Amino acid sequence: MATGVPTGKGFEYFVVVDVFRSSSTIIAALMNGARAIIPYSSVGEAVKASRAVENRSEVILVGERNGITPRDFNCNISPLDMTADRIGGKTILYSSTNLTRILSRLGAPSRIIIGGINNAKAVAEYLKTRCDEVMLVACGTAKGPTIEDFAGVGAIVDCLASEELTDDALIALGLYRNPYWRYLVGRGRIAERVRSLGYERDIDFCLSSDISSVVPGLIKNRIIDLNPRGAAASQ
Repeated sequence: MATGVPTGKGFEYFVVVDVFRSSSTIIAALMNGARAIIPYSSVGEAVKASRAVENRSEVILVGERNGITPRDFNCNISPLDMTADRIGGKTILYSSTNLTRILSRLGAPSRIIIGGINNAKAVAEYLKTRCDEVMLVACGTAKGPTIEDFAGVGAIVDCLASEELTDDALIALGLYRNPYWRYLVGRGRIAERVRSLGYERDIDFCLSSDISSVVPGLIKNRIIDLNPRGAAASQ
């Protein structure tokens, strides 16, 4: 088991972790009835795709660039905005600063899951019966690693209870098992950025352990729930 920068080769599954806030937003959307999430690496591609849809009411644009809602988008990537009345039955066209960047690097043949603190146990249980080799990808940012993504990786590693861990995975596990991990994550630069943008309430949601059994998986170009029990859990 590894954690780090994806290569696209040598692993059966990749678990991409972006705690603030893509992982939690995607989990919340699938919990609350979104049909699917289609990721786009650029804002322009997402807007173009939305304009090509015949029935515009069937899709919703969700995204951010450096935390700011892009022009023509319906909402930011706040998990608390992924309510049933807003996204239920719709397909989400999604573009974010970090998660969609990482997804574009992994490539179509990869088996990709979106993991976080909210669904760590569900992701681990899903993987235990399906693979021996998995790379856990702490998204971080273009400026480097982020403490919350390492904590998210650590939460999943803790549930997997594997004896074959890389040093990076052990570091992530050690962070998550620290009783003060939430406090430390709250001091991180991304937590501070989220607060400055007015999304402080998202932080508590993103750091809530195992509130969902949703296992978001990228199938072709669509993220759907791979766990049929997920949508009904933790409502």
